[in-house]
Formats: sequence, structure tokens, C-alpha cells
Amino acid sequence: MKEIKSPFETVESEKIKLGRFTLVQDKVRVKNQIRPYDYLEMIEGVSILPFHGENIITLKEYRYPISLWQTELPGGLIDPGETAEQAAVRGLKEETGYEAEEVIPLGEFYPSFGSTNEKIHLFAIRCGKQGEESLNPAEVLKLHEVSIEEFKRMVASGEIKHGAGLAAWARWMSR
Repeated sequence: MKEIKSPFETVESEKIKLGRFTLVQDKVRVKNQIRPYDYLEMIEGVSILPFHGENIITLKEYRYPISLWQTELPGGLIDPGETAEQAAVRGLKEETGYEAEEVIPLGEFYPSFGSTNEKIHLFAIRCGKQGEESLNPAEVLKLHEVSIEEFKRMVASGEIKHGAGLAAWARWMSR
């Protein structure tokens, strides 16, 4: 497929580093007008749909930006020099303590490409034995194993609002 030329021309660009985010403030020429275009640059990440036998491992994690406990799937950022698959295996171990037995790539997606360049790689992982997790000091979470039927109910009822987790589940169910 032939690539179509971008209708945007960057006229000016400023980047402001804010912790793990970079705010990009551009001025672009589009349709013969100069317009502002702001977005967040983000490090690529992973989201993992972890199976332990006939169950799915979920996390109940407190999310500070929305001041709520949320049910979600494990995941995290890809470290420099690390592949997405390596990050998924590491993230699973860090957040749950489980070892990966089989890693199944489910592709990637952009959760909000109108406001960020964030890309998340999706994986299903069949888990083996569980050891000790090694949580980030700012992570407050509780591990739960639920049956596949219970997980389906949680998705259908809207209890699970984790976008990357929902994308991983959709990809898994579409296989």
C-alpha cells in the first residue's frame, strides 16, 4: 500500500519533559492555516492477559489520577533496550510474581491517538509457578484470580474499565 503524504507540516515544535511524559506543543500548517497541536509523547508499554490454569489473573489497583480502585490486567512500560515481549514477561513477574510459560503476541494498539502517541503491545501469557512479586514503591494493588466466566461478566458489566486490558481481551476473543 502506498503511503499517503501527511496533510500536516510542522512549523514550530517545543517539548517539555514532565516526569515520564513529554508534552509536545507544535504549530502546524494544515489546510493553509497555522494551528496549535499539543499532545503527549509516551514510552511504549505492554498489557498482559495472564491465564493461570482456567483462571485469569487480575489486579485491583488504586489509580491516583481518578482516585478509585480499578480492576485491571498487569502491564507496564518497555525499558530501553528491551523488547515488548521481554517487558511483558518482566511486568508479569514484577506485578504478580508469576513466571511466563507461554507468551502469545496479540498485536498493538494506540489508546488515544488524538492526544498521545502512546503505543501498547498486547500479550496473552500462560503462567506457571508463582514466586514473589517486586512492586514499584508507588504501586498499591491486590492480586485476584477469577474464572474466565467471571472475567466475561466483569467486562460485560463495565466493572473492568482498563482500556488496554479490554483491548487485550478483545484481541484474544477475536483469534
